[in-house]
Amino acid sequence: MTEWISLRAFVDGEPVAWTAAVDYHEDAGWEDAWRLTIESASAVECEASGADLFEALRRARGHLEPRDIRLCCNGARIDAWPSRQAREHGAWVVYITRLWLPPTVRDLVSVFGLADAERIGTVAEQDEFHARHLANRKHWFNFVNPLWWIFLYTSSWGRPKSLKPPFA
Repeated sequence: MTEWISLRAFVDGEPVAWTAAVDYHEDAGWEDAWRLTIESASAVECEASGADLFEALRRARGHLEPRDIRLCCNGARIDAWPSRQAREHGAWVVYITRLWLPPTVRDLVSVFGLADAERIGTVAEQDEFHARHLANRKHWFNFVNPLWWIFLYTSSWGRPKSLKPPFA
């Protein structure tokens, strides 16, 4: 079954409404089970597949970046990354990570949710930020700082942000 999602893209600095079609093909093997087709008003702009939606989106962004096209969704933010559990279930949600702070349930957002254009980056920038985030999480200061532990304990109280796709 195909899921249609509205997306916003920046083509040469101008916002444009596009759509994305998401398909899951169990018989394709785990590396290419999720297929993402991104369409503009005139044509199919990109097709990509991956083990989950986040990986398929990253591959699609890799095809679109040389043409100066940026997708304005949470999965394209430099500070977005899914958990392992989210990836096992298709990566429909991602965490918005912050340096020096652990991600909590309040940081969950839809991978195709609308994001500000200034928070969008390239795939390489996203990889660099995630590597810095992982390095900071392992820093010894986090384990001896009582405020970090209080934040970790109390910040999980609450609910995730709206996980509805944009324009729904």
